[in-house]
Amino acid sequence: MPPAVAVVGAVAGALTSKFIAAAVGGGILGSIVGAVAGGIVSTGISFLGSKVFGKEADKPRFESTLLSADVKGGGRTQMVRQPITSHRIVYGRTRVSGPIVFIHSRPVDGSSSKLDMLHVVIVLAAHQSNAIQEIYFNDEVLALDGSGNATADPYKQDSTVFASVYKHLGSPTQLADSVLVSNSGGKWTDGHRLRELTYVHAMLRYDEKAYASGLPNISAVVKGREVYDPRTEISAWSENAALCILDYLLADFGLNASLDEIDLDSFISAANICDETVATLDGTEKRYTCNGVVDLASKPNDILEDMLTSCAGFLAYTGGKWRLKVGAYDMPVLTIEPKHARDSVLLKPHRSRYRLVNTIRGAFVSPEHQWQPTEYPPVAREVYIAQDGDEEIASTLDLPFTQSHTMAQRIAYIALEKNRRQKQILFPANMIGFQVAAGNTIAVNWPRMGLSGLPCQVTSWLMTEDLGVDLTLDEDGADVYAFTASDLTPLNDTPAIVAPNNTAVPPTAPTGLSIAAGDDYVHITWNRIPDQDLRYVELWEHTADTEDPEDDASRVLEVFGTEVTRNNLTGQQTLYYWVRSVDRYGNKSAFVGPVSDTTTGDQPITLILE
Repeated sequence: MPPAVAVVGAVAGALTSKFIAAAVGGGILGSIVGAVAGGIVSTGISFLGSKVFGKEADKPRFESTLLSADVKGGGRTQMVRQPITSHRIVYGRTRVSGPIVFIHSRPVDGSSSKLDMLHVVIVLAAHQSNAIQEIYFNDEVLALDGSGNATADPYKQDSTVFASVYKHLGSPTQLADSVLVSNSGGKWTDGHRLRELTYVHAMLRYDEKAYASGLPNISAVVKGREVYDPRTEISAWSENAALCILDYLLADFGLNASLDEIDLDSFISAANICDETVATLDGTEKRYTCNGVVDLASKPNDILEDMLTSCAGFLAYTGGKWRLKVGAYDMPVLTIEPKHARDSVLLKPHRSRYRLVNTIRGAFVSPEHQWQPTEYPPVAREVYIAQDGDEEIASTLDLPFTQSHTMAQRIAYIALEKNRRQKQILFPANMIGFQVAAGNTIAVNWPRMGLSGLPCQVTSWLMTEDLGVDLTLDEDGADVYAFTASDLTPLNDTPAIVAPNNTAVPPTAPTGLSIAAGDDYVHITWNRIPDQDLRYVELWEHTADTEDPEDDASRVLEVFGTEVTRNNLTGQQTLYYWVRSVDRYGNKSAFVGPVSDTTTGDQPITLILE
């Protein structure tokens, strides 16, 4: 146990002290111990970090993390090839991909020398997971049977399967993939078990139609890590935000805290709040859920800030315990008055104008939009816009662990209301300050300042040499967390993410087809095809006209431009030509043609010998 109360990361309130930070071991690995001359500090990590309530010198706008750094999402669904990469932890349910850790090609069978079968192993998470659900090839769900074999075109054609995917959840007793062991020529053995790693093995048989654009990006929807629930004292899969945060505190890849360092009552209360049912536009949902990916290359403080966005949370370490408060109003635990002040009290009645906002925008991860970062409807209050001279002042709050636009709006409203509660009190308390901790709600009675039972959240707690406690108090209130379904806006205006020219859309057919013949050649031209995903144009040839060139004619060339010359033909020969375009997904346009012409050279002389 640490001998002093720990400083935990960035704070919601403006702090005047400078910290000397150092990583410590033991049960709070990764936390930051702050040694301040003359005192001990207790603060907390807020879901807002310093984005709204930071120092006055900070920039007035929120720092965008979701769209600029992968939602901490766009890149997490991308398959990567690199020798060294960080581990990822999946909480809740989300779509992920990961590093390719093995790739091997081989013939389909012993009768062929062509390396038409490809094996790819992709690690999705660095732990055991609850389930691997849908498999995506690029942005399309791959239909699989119970054995992992594709069941639909183009990955199954007639009775031939061109894609199979084998799922492994990463149990401690996990065995090596038997299909890979049997087909890797000794490169993947029974010792390659990847225990406690969630991964998929994709076996791909080359086909021009199935893999016209090359190796697909492979990703999966994963129900991730099972987490400990102090209410039941068992571990199970859950998207409860409080339980996911608790798991990160306890995990050896997180802060490695022991249960003795956890205020379980606060986490039980927070978990119950997260599980509460609230109204949406057309039904109900849990108050707060946590669904997303933790990249262990990030700093623990940044990880916790991101996870806390899922529940509008505030996490504190004080008195040797981690405590969590989520986005719901707590009744004051204490009332302080003038008699409790040991020195002058400083009241800041208003924020600086450039730190005020009246509109909040941002992104969340939308399962309805290919699990990609999607803007939630902006939240605003007309009364605040009017107070700011009818000028919209917008800032960004991205929510990398939120997958509901209505939940995202509720969290954004809390952030907005916290910003508009502008009073901040620097209260030098006497020993009564030892009765509270960072994160607590207290009431302030100070008639000379016009304060009567003003609810405030303790955002900083500093013990001084004279056994006093300097408190930083930010205005709070029940109406910060209140909302009605009428506050919510539909997501109707956000377009779905659609891949251009997907497997259902054929490319543009060639136009302007023409032919000119010479002595022993024909020259065929057509207009440029505007499609960005055009792969090539097929040229088909026959000695007679036909209504079915695919059956009767021969495909002679794949052309990457707008013209082609057929040389070394015989004189006085009439030939018919058709063209059609092919895109990188393997889609083909209708045939265009025929055009025909006759070479002008001498007719060949045939000698008949008897």
